[in-house]
Amino acid sequence: MRRVAMTSLADDLFTWRRAELLQRIIDSLPDPLFVKDRSHRWVAVNEGYCKLVGYPRDELIGKDDRGFWPAEQVEVFWEHDDLVVNTGEPDENQEVVTGGDHVERTMWTRKYPMRDDAGQVVGLCGIITDITNMKGKLVAAERLEAENRAQLGIIEAQRTLLEKLAVPVVRIWQGVLLLPLVGALNQERAAQVTESVLAAISDATARFVIIDVTGVPLIDTMAAEALLRTVQAAALLGCESVLVGMGPAAAQTLVGLDVDLGRITTRGSLERGLEYALGRLSYRIVAARRRDTSGKR
Repeated sequence: MRRVAMTSLADDLFTWRRAELLQRIIDSLPDPLFVKDRSHRWVAVNEGYCKLVGYPRDELIGKDDRGFWPAEQVEVFWEHDDLVVNTGEPDENQEVVTGGDHVERTMWTRKYPMRDDAGQVVGLCGIITDITNMKGKLVAAERLEAENRAQLGIIEAQRTLLEKLAVPVVRIWQGVLLLPLVGALNQERAAQVTESVLAAISDATARFVIIDVTGVPLIDTMAAEALLRTVQAAALLGCESVLVGMGPAAAQTLVGLDVDLGRITTRGSLERGLEYALGRLSYRIVAARRRDTSGKR
């Protein structure tokens, strides 16, 4: 049987001239690639670079960037070229360039020193990657993140405002504050109650704070301990607390709880609590005499 001689691709490659082989290799790369000497002249470019610049290879080899790129961009290119050939170290830079199609793109350029047999830097090799779409997505993501942060800031401000509205401390007399509580007292809200009361006491230099629990549906152990902590903290600022509005059911519940409320002044109603505070402040409440419209004295 006659043996048919087969020529492999590898065998064919070795028949190419070295320059032709090298050119075919770099042309196979999708990213633009160029080689420059120390005078910024192009020694080799691939098809990707020719497409980017908008000129064929024959018009680029032996020339430099001037006339092919805007002057301000050439200045940036050469600054990084010189950095590579003078230091012998690689360099990478993000650049905004305008190619032969006059479209502005964001490019990521990596430049590497090329050395002769003696180890001297004789030029550089550059590889360019178009990151315009990636950069656009990154900018869009950063903008979305900034918008989200702004929205979260608005939400947080609204939450803080709602918390303050949920725990209002009102000055009803000189030296007297009123804290009307409405709704359940959970751990977070109890902490807000204490914070709001202490801030209001400090601002108003109050001597009494009346805590009205008429609107609290359930006073359990946690709620009672929270109120006790608020009273103790207020006392450290020289302010006495008066607890008012406790109904029979709440009073009966507290009897069975192991919470010491003996140090809290209590009154049955807001009216009685205010009367107590004003009395301690040496004010005397006098009922206004009703005017007799008949003319009799």
